[in-house]
Amino acid sequence: MRTRTLVRLVVLSFSFAFVVTAAAGPVVAAVACVGMLISALAMAREDVARRAAAAEAEAVAATTEAKAADAVVAEAEAVIAGARLRLRGEAAW
Repeated sequence: MRTRTLVRLVVLSFSFAFVVTAAAGPVVAAVACVGMLISALAMAREDVARRAAAAEAEAVAATTEAKAADAVVAEAEAVIAGARLRLRGEAAW
């Protein structure tokens, strides 16, 4: 009787080992996939942060360039206004 129980126990332990081994493959694959997804998300976040910083720097540069262009336009308008005044002054003579 004890031999029979021992044989059942051995068979059950081998069955358990087989099931655990068979299940370990997909579990390891799933864990690896999750790890790759987490890594890809982290890299995507870094890329988004880098692009946002670059876009912000470009916006600052564009604002500075626009202010410089406004200053050039204002200076040109002042030169034109001065030239008009001189022309009117010469026409009056």
